[in-house]
Amino acid sequence: MRITSVVITVALGMVPLTASAQVTRPETPPPQAPFVPWTGSFDFGVRATTIDGDGARYERYRDLGNGLFLEGARLFRERQGWQLSFAADHVGRKDQRFVANAEREGRLKSWFTWDQIPMLLSRSTRTLFTGIESGTLQIADTLQSQVQATPAAISPLFGQFGAVFETETRRHIAEGGISYEANPDLTVNAKLRYTRREGTIPYGGSFGHSSLVELPAPTDHSLATADANAEFVRDRVVLRAGYTGSFFHNDVTSVIFDNPFRETDIAGTPSRGRLTLPPSNSFMGVNALASIRLPARSRATAYVSAGRLTDAGEPLIPQTINSVVTTAPLPRTTVDGEARTTAVNLAFVSRPKRYVDLTVGYRQYDYDNRTPEFAMTERVSYDNAVSVVDPPALTEPFGLLRHTLDADLKLLPRSGVSAGIGFTRLEEERTHRIFESTTDNVLRLTADALSSRWFVLRTKYEHAQRRGKGIEEGEAELASIGEQPGMRHFDVASRDRDRVTVLGSLTPAANVGLSVSVAAGKDDYLESVFGLRDNTHRVYGVGFDATPTSRVILTSSYSYERYNALSRSRQANPGVQFTDASRNWATDATDTAHSIVVSAEVIRIAEKVDVRVSYDYSRARALYQYITGAVPDRTLPEEVVVPSTLPTPAELPPTRSELLRGTSDLTYALARHVSIGVSYWYEQYRVNDFTLDADANPDLARGQALLIGYLYRPYTAATLWGRLIYRW
Repeated sequence: MRITSVVITVALGMVPLTASAQVTRPETPPPQAPFVPWTGSFDFGVRATTIDGDGARYERYRDLGNGLFLEGARLFRERQGWQLSFAADHVGRKDQRFVANAEREGRLKSWFTWDQIPMLLSRSTRTLFTGIESGTLQIADTLQSQVQATPAAISPLFGQFGAVFETETRRHIAEGGISYEANPDLTVNAKLRYTRREGTIPYGGSFGHSSLVELPAPTDHSLATADANAEFVRDRVVLRAGYTGSFFHNDVTSVIFDNPFRETDIAGTPSRGRLTLPPSNSFMGVNALASIRLPARSRATAYVSAGRLTDAGEPLIPQTINSVVTTAPLPRTTVDGEARTTAVNLAFVSRPKRYVDLTVGYRQYDYDNRTPEFAMTERVSYDNAVSVVDPPALTEPFGLLRHTLDADLKLLPRSGVSAGIGFTRLEEERTHRIFESTTDNVLRLTADALSSRWFVLRTKYEHAQRRGKGIEEGEAELASIGEQPGMRHFDVASRDRDRVTVLGSLTPAANVGLSVSVAAGKDDYLESVFGLRDNTHRVYGVGFDATPTSRVILTSSYSYERYNALSRSRQANPGVQFTDASRNWATDATDTAHSIVVSAEVIRIAEKVDVRVSYDYSRARALYQYITGAVPDRTLPEEVVVPSTLPTPAELPPTRSELLRGTSDLTYALARHVSIGVSYWYEQYRVNDFTLDADANPDLARGQALLIGYLYRPYTAATLWGRLIYRW
């Protein structure tokens, strides 16, 4: 009875509503969009790592510590035209990364990224300095005093008081951006990026040619960049205008470090040294682009930009920190650094006929350094004593003006076959170099054959010539500072270059592929009496891949590289020996490397198991041979050979390094949404280097040298992962 009364009462109460609805006749409400749930996955578990040797090299840019891990998380949802996604990797670790995206197709794209990049250089570096990661590195006065009285005491004191520290930096990056389509023709883009880096890196200081001090130099700086542009596209025209800004701030612009061999200042040897670090600065620029489609399947594009680089106006550090050395005041107290940049890029591409492709481009870049010069009348080297500079030396603000012209013509006489010829002319004018200007002329020949079914071949040959102007003044400048006039810097020296590249691939069956690559070249520095004389390279590679079934993927590759370089010098001091060609010597350096990569993937074994394995092995060898004996002298006629008066040098042992990596991954599906997995990584590194391995530097404190122990060290490491993967 109660239920019947309730039903009747509710029905009577709804009568007015029903009547009202019949009178007003509203539109039928649209059906609600179906609920779309989130989809995604989690990959988490436990991990254990064992390391024998240099663990820092194994974890150089990653964190493979023991314990629980959340290796990856993925979330995705699409609702009412919006696509939302979120990704996280290595959560809670030093190398964690997060990415979030929101997109409405045809209207708006936005993203945000947080990225952490560790750089672990060493866990075994040692130092006598305190104040690591600060701008002032100190050694206890009592230790300085003992070493000043007894230099040989440096080694036992280092063994007793040297503290172990980690040499590492931490880079944190935040980036966000947006792309908004205001209408079908106009798109606005903006991006902000902020990078913070902190930690310690190896640095070198000195108190003279016989004294070497390695430092844990502080790294504490930030970089903020901003980019924004608007692009308009309609019919044949593309227009774009933009702004870019870069703002670098260094919290530590110099490092002061105690002299481990002396406690008190004297005119010839200071008790402290000081080195500069990168100064704070900023760059702002604007740019514009215009592109138009022309008849005959052609397009012309023009791009221009202009910018201004300035320093932050921080005060200059004095010439010396030595308290007993008095120097003349500097011409000004700040650098007043300023440079203007301009760039122009013009391009024209055309295919007027089916069998003709034409590309022409011109680029100009001008770095106009407007920093006022300093007139140096005194110089203090290594914070020791003042030396008079007469006539006064002017600082050399570097400037560059570059012009580049590219032209390429390709003919396609038949389908899949092409032949081309190209030319590049690069002209550069640099301030304060031994060549006032250089010109590179590069000729390119290409020939390609492509079969739509099973064969591809691409070839290219390049011949380049570089010549310099103004060497007469450059040689005079070299002689004035005690350098050999015949010395040349390889980046501006006259040079002939020949290089050939061949790439080929063969697909005898739909599921089998073979690739081959060959590259060879030689640089000959024609006028370089001293410095780099020539270098050659040979690179060969072969690769194979096969998919016997849709569930099996096999890949393998092998490469061989060989580089050879010959450099010449002269063992001589200014005077009679300076022009004595019998004191010439040379270094013949040969580097070779072998690399093998093999991988296999088998998925859905019994519809439940996926297996992936890989093997990577590389071996490098370098040999440095010092050459004396009868050698041609390029300052004399070519037929003249000058016998050497230098003793026969001892042969150096070759340097060797080997890196072996092996990984395996097995995943088993427990249910539709749940899988378990086991992964295993193995790495082995071996090294022999006569200058930088532990055998070459058994004592970090000896004579007038104090090192921190950043060396090449071998290691053997393994990581075992147990994981649970959940998908929904």
